[in-house]
Amino acid sequence: MAFELKQDEKIAKGVRRIVCKRIDKALEKLNGEKGAVNDSAVHDARKRFKEIRGTLRLVREELGEKRFRRENKIFRDAGRPLSVLRDAKVLIDTLDGLIAHFDGRVKPQSAARLRRALLGRRRDIREQVIKHDGAIPKIKRDIASARGRVENWPLQRPGWKAIAGGIQKVYAQGHRAMTEVRENPSDASLHEWRKRAKDLRYELELLQSIWPETVKPLADQAHRLTDLLGDDHDLSVLRTVAHEESEDRSSADDELLFALIDERRTALQKEAREIGVKLYEETADDFVRRIKGYWKTSRQLHAMQVH
Repeated sequence: MAFELKQDEKIAKGVRRIVCKRIDKALEKLNGEKGAVNDSAVHDARKRFKEIRGTLRLVREELGEKRFRRENKIFRDAGRPLSVLRDAKVLIDTLDGLIAHFDGRVKPQSAARLRRALLGRRRDIREQVIKHDGAIPKIKRDIASARGRVENWPLQRPGWKAIAGGIQKVYAQGHRAMTEVRENPSDASLHEWRKRAKDLRYELELLQSIWPETVKPLADQAHRLTDLLGDDHDLSVLRTVAHEESEDRSSADDELLFALIDERRTALQKEAREIGVKLYEETADDFVRRIKGYWKTSRQLHAMQVH
């Protein structure tokens, strides 16, 4: 189930194919085995919703702002309860990863109380979201309904014209978000940059078949950037929760944990900025012109091969 447009595929057909397949995959995962929805299913369905939203942004101008906002909201809202479940699981993994990264500097037993608290938090959240809120059935109803509208999306313009505006907007938003981080590296600005970089990553993944030798490395670069910013965000949340769960915020164990979180975040943000400067080194107009050049050359070569 490759997340990319085929080289000889019309944009409208490719977008509909990709979105429908991802809705179907999410429904399959959320149906679960014997009705159970495990962590893997949550992760997979949540990822499919993000891919769908990335695809929507690629053809945002074609859809029109009203329709784009409506469909984007459906998949954004569908993903939110799953994000709550995911975050509860990831906080445990983040703590374990921090201990492993600073091998020997944090003794597992010193973080045992926090880990128990995170496990209890995860259990309570799953109970709330899945059993009490009834989130999963509502998600399935909403995305199944959205699938029925895909064929009626107004995707009319051919080729490059259908996607140029989406690429330009996403790259410009990411560029602005990176600039904001450089001027004000707050948790909020870092999180915003992560979201905008993820939009670019999905668009590049969709387009990587047009010129794999060049576009795929760009997609990989964007992927690495979002991973770094994602790890940084998870550590930020872990720090907040650890502070809330701390019985004695002046304890040596807590102080060490907070210091190591800050140290790790500093390293992650440094690498993210280094990648970001390379990825966003062009203006949005120059970036769009470059991708357009790959697009046109790729289509011309393909036409020559066919004939």
